[in-house]
Amino acid sequence: MARPARVLLVLIDGVGDVALHGQRATPLSLAKTPVLDMVARVGANGLIDPVEPGLACGSDTAHLSLFGYDPRVVYRGRGAFESLGAGMDMKMGDIAFKSNFAVVDDRTGVVLKRRVDRSFEEAGPVLCEALDGLCLEMDGSRYRV
Repeated sequence: MARPARVLLVLIDGVGDVALHGQRATPLSLAKTPVLDMVARVGANGLIDPVEPGLACGSDTAHLSLFGYDPRVVYRGRGAFESLGAGMDMKMGDIAFKSNFAVVDDRTGVVLKRRVDRSFEEAGPVLCEALDGLCLEMDGSRYRV
């Protein structure tokens, strides 16, 4: 009986980027990537529409689709993925939300930083504690954060 072929799937997620201010090159085009260059030379590579042609989707739905799941059937939101990835248990009936903290200019209302969770060690615990136990009401029901 023949052994099944071994496959190495290298999924480079999140490298799409834009040029830095005043430059024409993107960070990826300026990076030194000898190993990725070698993998690209000896392997098969390209771009795909993971869910369906023309549908722009996030990493979560794209990854589900790449591994054979239809995200339109099984996907229930990013919050559960993020919670499980952080080592939190999800039980039947739990609801998890994915959110980002942002910095807003008080004077103009303009969002200055849309994702302050990239360096979350200092402000994160303070912001999360402020939300902990918060009660939200919607359609006559109360929900505790």
